[in-house]
Amino acid sequence: MKSNLFKTSELTFAQFLLVNSYVNLQELAQATEVQNVSRERIAKVLVRLGILSPELLREGLSKYLNLPVISLTQVKIDPAVARLISEELACRYSLIPIDFHSGVLRVAIADPTDSRALDDVQLYSGYQVEPLLAGAEEIRSAIGQFLTVETTADQLLKLHNSERDSQEVWAVAEATADFVDRDAPTIRLVDTILNQAVIQGASDIHWEPQEDDFIVRFRIDGRLGLNCRLSLDIARSVLSRLKVMAGLDIAERRLPQDGRILIEVRNRQIDLRISTLPTVHGEKIVVRILDPETAKRSLDALGMCSAVEAGMRELLKKPHGLILVTGPTGSGKTTTLYALMRELRTEIYNIVSIEDPVEYRLAGVNQIQVHGHGLTFAKGLRSILRQDPDIIMIGEIRDEETARIAVAAALTGHLVISTLHTNTAALALTRLLEMGIEPYLLAAAVNGILSQRLVRLLCVHCKKLYTVTAAEKQALHLETAINTAYLAQGCKFCRETGYNGRMGIHELLLYNQEIKKLVLAQGTSQAIEYAAVSQGMVTLAQDGLSKVSQGLTSLEEVLCSVTDLENIILS
Repeated sequence: MKSNLFKTSELTFAQFLLVNSYVNLQELAQATEVQNVSRERIAKVLVRLGILSPELLREGLSKYLNLPVISLTQVKIDPAVARLISEELACRYSLIPIDFHSGVLRVAIADPTDSRALDDVQLYSGYQVEPLLAGAEEIRSAIGQFLTVETTADQLLKLHNSERDSQEVWAVAEATADFVDRDAPTIRLVDTILNQAVIQGASDIHWEPQEDDFIVRFRIDGRLGLNCRLSLDIARSVLSRLKVMAGLDIAERRLPQDGRILIEVRNRQIDLRISTLPTVHGEKIVVRILDPETAKRSLDALGMCSAVEAGMRELLKKPHGLILVTGPTGSGKTTTLYALMRELRTEIYNIVSIEDPVEYRLAGVNQIQVHGHGLTFAKGLRSILRQDPDIIMIGEIRDEETARIAVAAALTGHLVISTLHTNTAALALTRLLEMGIEPYLLAAAVNGILSQRLVRLLCVHCKKLYTVTAAEKQALHLETAINTAYLAQGCKFCRETGYNGRMGIHELLLYNQEIKKLVLAQGTSQAIEYAAVSQGMVTLAQDGLSKVSQGLTSLEEVLCSVTDLENIILS
């Protein structure tokens, strides 16, 4: 294969970059001087010296070779095709086969001008090769997903089988953690799966020994899906590797343990929380991925409608009172709390939070973590009140004592923000009354309550418009609410799920005299909700339907999110 097969002119790539103002003469001379010593390809030198960014280099290569740039996150790679070459060859040249058509092997490669790389792939696979331009980071991720996991799992299984008859060897190795130094396949396998999960946007990784095999599942957009299926024989060494990374006792497999790991992915520090649980098939480990980018979301990035966002901003302007965010586990309450705190951060306020655990670090906020050695929410709150706070964030109101202190703080000149596990905003008020908070105190303390859920966003590449039938409207009580909606289809861009990403649906109960009277009279949550809706509150279901009509999510997603409500009459 000739290297000039793809050229659109007689210019070399370096000359092309100069002529098209990607580099100047001085920069090119500097890179050429380094290249003469290092013998690297000019593209690699330009990126290493910081003269060109990887993105600009890809753009230049695309124009020079007249090749399109593809994204491997949006292309379905055939695993069998990817394994037509070795992992070593893929890593050496930063490339990976993606599919095979009409006797031609299509290969994603970071530098298509490298004719030696293409020749070696053709020689190794035995097929004619067609190069496609892709980013080096995405290629590394794909190599990890389609080559590294299988290769290292096989190596690890062979290592285990060679020592299968000696249980004492495994016991000593795990007790002393010596195997971590010698067993490179274990390290590579665990690191690859952790990196995959972060890059794919997973919130949790489940490592689960089953009766016959060992599976790894990722939770992406709130749904669990199988990532890989491994041999049960390697489960113990993989789980022990995770426990060593988290500083846990690898010899203890009968009691639950919790730990923490810090890893770096794409130049970002990622915090991993580890939880082990003994099961009948062995220890199961769940890794919670805490991406610091989550804590950087602003209030206007949460998907609130304009009325709810404006209402929340008005609540934040009040100098004191209680603001509650409610919803079930996994509804994004913590993300909303951090977004509210970001709105409030300023040098004139002393902001203190007490959380269990502190999931993200937030500059400008004094964060406290409760622990099992005496520092509870209630005890921490009492100490916080002696620290001259202006704003207090409580991770969750779990009991009467914490609720009483929060209400008292809100009544004594502090702005208090917290969460509560209830299905609707109105239920939060009755829940606090049930906890024993006196109605007159609650009526005076609350400013507003935000209830929320998370719904998946439809994939923009494959969603399909359809007309809601009269029978569907009648069955779902949607007579006047909505006429058209989109169906989730599934394609290579969304991992065949039909969805990509999530957003919130919300209802904001703003406190007023009528709601106050109902609280004083200890009215039911239904009465409070009816009063709020009659005064203009948009319910969760109505906000969800609005997002359905905008083509952002599906009717099924909204109905799944509101099935726990007592009344889903949306019209």
